Amino acid sequence: MKQPAKKLTLAILVLAFIVGLVGCFLKFFDMDKFTKFLGAFLPFFLGMVASVGTGSVVSKIQEGKHDRKTDA
Repeated sequence: MKQPAKKLTLAILVLAFIVGLVGCFLKFFDMDKFTKFLGAFLPFFLGMVASVGTGSVVSKIQEGKHDRKTDA
């Protein structure tokens, strides 16, 4: 399995999005507490998004270098 950390990170972000999306339609779901939760974990979420983006950029750069070496 390639890049398990990326898949796990994306799964966590999608799960948080789905919980908020479904929760906003349910009367018993306290959206204020959920937004406080997201605010408290915002640095972690930003770090996860940045790590996925950085990993993608690094992979593309490495693939480009690999392609140039094989073309020569």
